[in-house]
Amino acid sequence: MEKQLLQVRQLTPEDLPALERMKTGIKDDYVIHIFDRLMESPTQKLFGLFKQKQLISIAGYSLFGQCQFAMIGRLRSDLRYQAQGYATELLAHVTDHIKKLNTVKWMGANTQVHNLSARRLLEKAGLAPWKVTHYLTLINQQALTQHTPGFLWEEVTDTQKKREILSSLNNNELGLFPYECYYPFPYDEAFFTNQYLADAHLYMNSSHSRVVLIKNDQKKHDYSHVKYFWNDHYEQPGFFETVLQHWHQNPQNTGCWIDFSDQGFRNIPDLTPYDVQKPWMLYGSWT
Repeated sequence: MEKQLLQVRQLTPEDLPALERMKTGIKDDYVIHIFDRLMESPTQKLFGLFKQKQLISIAGYSLFGQCQFAMIGRLRSDLRYQAQGYATELLAHVTDHIKKLNTVKWMGANTQVHNLSARRLLEKAGLAPWKVTHYLTLINQQALTQHTPGFLWEEVTDTQKKREILSSLNNNELGLFPYECYYPFPYDEAFFTNQYLADAHLYMNSSHSRVVLIKNDQKKHDYSHVKYFWNDHYEQPGFFETVLQHWHQNPQNTGCWIDFSDQGFRNIPDLTPYDVQKPWMLYGSWT
């Protein structure tokens, strides 16, 4: 009888009031604010599990990398219905839906390491732990010390040259491609579209042994999103001068968001200049 009362379906614009009635404990939930855009987007879907007419859990996905990579997210459950298996059932429906998409070759989700309930939920859905990443935002350049000073790196402006350089870095120490803030993926050339490369700035050091890709991104705040694929940030002459120059040229940005691997994070001599988040765990599986 219980199963007969449950329904899982893709949400429509008419479901906004039901979403607003959910007791998620999330203050000023951004999903409510962008709900209309989610409903209109061809690359984003949102599903809900209803008990009779009451919405008790939601989850969705977004497509990236020419629709070859699906990132699951926006998991929410009504606090009055938690720990009853509803989120697990909904997520199983979402992953089954993704597997039926002909273009998708990988699906995953990103959650903080300490969020054990979310991690268990993702593992039940068949997603495996992938990589731990540390998100730090450089916000106080005056406190930045112990780095190796040097000249600014030279910018590479040709789109095809950018693609060739990035395509050669698939085996890198970061272990992934940080496409956007909060959205890391397996390193894949599908992300290197002409538009993406045109919007990003690629800088190369004088010995042509290191590059850094910096792209403006917005996740509530504006950032200079720094994509560096090694763990020697503090050893490379001119790295931080180059990163800070991008920030100075984009003064609307709150700071420089940098994705560090576990080893790269341990190599940081002083965390004072940064806003530091607790580490995140990327889960995923090839479909």
